[in-house]
Amino acid sequence: MTPDIAAAHLDRARSGIRQALAQWNPADLPAVESSRELLAAAVGDVRVFESAVRAGDVPHTAQLRDTIVAVKKEVMQATRVVDACVAFHRGLLARTGGAPPTYDADGCIAGESAELEPEVHA
Repeated sequence: MTPDIAAAHLDRARSGIRQALAQWNPADLPAVESSRELLAAAVGDVRVFESAVRAGDVPHTAQLRDTIVAVKKEVMQATRVVDACVAFHRGLLARTGGAPPTYDADGCIAGESAELEPEVHA
C-alpha cells in the first residue's frame, strides 16, 4: 500500500468521526444508527492505516503515533456515547412496548405505579 492510500484511510476515518459528531441527535434513532455506521467505518479505516504502518508502508514517527492515539480516543469516546444512546432507546422501547410514552399529571409514565420502580419516581 502506498503512503498516499494509507493516509487517505486515516483522513477518511477522521472525516467519518467529524461527520458522526456533526449529525449527532440522541433523540433521532435513525441518526444515531447513521453515526454508529460512520464510527464503524472509521474503525475499519484506522485498522487499514495501522496495518500499513506495521507493514512499513508508512514511516513510523512519534507524531504519527500521537495522531493514531488521538483518532482512537475520538472513536472510543464517540462510540461510548452512541452505545449509551442506543441502549437508552432500546430500554425505552422495551419499557413502553414500542409506543411513545405518555405522562400523567405527576410526571410519571401513564399506567405505571410508583411502587413498580420507586427509585425512578423518588
